[in-house]
Amino acid sequence: MQIRDLARLAQLTPRQLRRYEREGLIRPATIAQGQPRYAAQTAPLARRINVLVDLGFTTGEIRTFLDRIDDQPSEHCAPISDLQGRRIAKIDAVIAKLKATRAELVGLLVTDEALDVQDQATAIRRQ
Repeated sequence: MQIRDLARLAQLTPRQLRRYEREGLIRPATIAQGQPRYAAQTAPLARRINVLVDLGFTTGEIRTFLDRIDDQPSEHCAPISDLQGRRIAKIDAVIAKLKATRAELVGLLVTDEALDVQDQATAIRRQ
């Protein structure tokens, strides 16, 4: 199938697929008349790659364990688990920071609202 067909099947853009091909993450099954042709099983692989990219993995990181994603003998699981663990720890740190920022903003909002009420009460008393 042509790249546009693969893009439609994988629910990605041809540009994303070309990037994954440049990075060595997907490969055409054949090249016919100068055009790459992809196998149907490339679509789920491309979607999986896209999910990993969305989760923050670099294409280099994905490349290091891509061949082990579907077929993971026990000796290959540790590097993948370690990489996933580090990524989860980073995400947890970002979540904690965002929660703290949110709490601070809520606190400021409550304080600002209280000040506004006090200012309004003072203005009414002066009248």
